[in-house]
Amino acid sequence: MKLLEQILEELGADTLKSFSVVPGFGGYFRSVKGVAEYTPEKIVLALKKNRITVFGDNLTLGKYFEEDLLIRGNISGVTVD
Repeated sequence: MKLLEQILEELGADTLKSFSVVPGFGGYFRSVKGVAEYTPEKIVLALKKNRITVFGDNLTLGKYFEEDLLIRGNISGVTVD
């Protein structure tokens, strides 16, 4: 995980406990239990206690492994509910 965080930091990502976003590339989201809603402009992720809503353009679901999910596309905003 340290290597991933170092790579994201060098790319200029905003790193938080639950997710990291890299402008122009997409984002890496942790502790994802499932996808509650999916469109190319909006993805709603279900976590244990919260939901994360990802807004953007051309959003696609990437790899999902051990509750970690990669979302590709141009992310314009993220909200935590």
